[in-house]
Amino acid sequence: MSDIPGPGPDSGSDSGPSLPDVNVGRFVRLAGIAVVGLLVLGVLAGGYHQVPEGHVGVQKSFGAVTGTEFQPGAHLIVPVKDSVQDVEIRPRTYTMANTQGEGDKPGRADAVVVQSVNGTTVDIDLTVRYRVQANDTSTFVTQWRTVGQAEERLIRPSVRSQLRDEAAGIQTSEIYTSSGRERLATAAQQKLESVFDDEALVLEEVQVREVDLPESYDRALNEKEIAKQEVQQKEFEIQQARKDKERQEVQAEADARVIEIRGQALRENPIVLRQQYIEAIDASDKVILATDDEGTPIILQTGSSTNGGGTNESDVGAGFDTSVDATAGTTPTPTPTASGS
Repeated sequence: MSDIPGPGPDSGSDSGPSLPDVNVGRFVRLAGIAVVGLLVLGVLAGGYHQVPEGHVGVQKSFGAVTGTEFQPGAHLIVPVKDSVQDVEIRPRTYTMANTQGEGDKPGRADAVVVQSVNGTTVDIDLTVRYRVQANDTSTFVTQWRTVGQAEERLIRPSVRSQLRDEAAGIQTSEIYTSSGRERLATAAQQKLESVFDDEALVLEEVQVREVDLPESYDRALNEKEIAKQEVQQKEFEIQQARKDKERQEVQAEADARVIEIRGQALRENPIVLRQQYIEAIDASDKVILATDDEGTPIILQTGSSTNGGGTNESDVGAGFDTSVDATAGTTPTPTPTASGS
């Protein structure tokens, strides 16, 4: 029996498909690159979160709050599964204003409308200053989700109800004064403090910014103020006139007292009166001739005439008795005496 050789590689017979050569190392490298790429893509797609300053990051897993809180900075999370909500913990203000565009609702006027005990409708501009508790942001997100929800569903209705209740016991004439504003702000603050006790919120201040009264009431107040100022001006003028009168009376009394003291001094010192009399006639055209027994001057009245030569001639036509009454304090008019040759 002879050996029958099998078909060789070149025999052309089909013995089945041949397997290609496989490079295992290259396959591993490609797989590693793919994994790294997926990780990088995952980080870029949501596996990285940056918490800004003044905020706390609240972690959520499939939308539910986990209780984990992140401080400001970069943090890695599981993409798709986890997310982070940033909650601002710095002080915030919520304003309700009558001027459109000034409050937190820019599209419309948003003041708190109340009625006073007199039935007057009043618009109150109010600002609430508050913040979220830094160590309890997870609770805040669980309860309110966002600060906008807390403002709309907690702060706003609480303030409005409290201000309306408080204003119902205040007179219109008082509600716009500083004491009225303080009363409203205190009432609103006490109300918010009580509701914030069970929330992850901290109340810092409630401020009544402005009280807008109806135009007719404003006009009446202005007229009343003008009338009040006019009355005050009249009272001032009356007081000034009264003071002027009192001053004149005091001056008159002082002048009368001076005259009284002067008369008394002259009565007690007649020689002073005689001296004054002498000084009074010193520059006159009277010539002193002698004195009487009491020392009173007896004078001769002379008359002057101008002649052509320019000389003066005295007409000794009459003598006068010029006795002085020292007790009267005055100088009597000289009494003519009988003429003599």
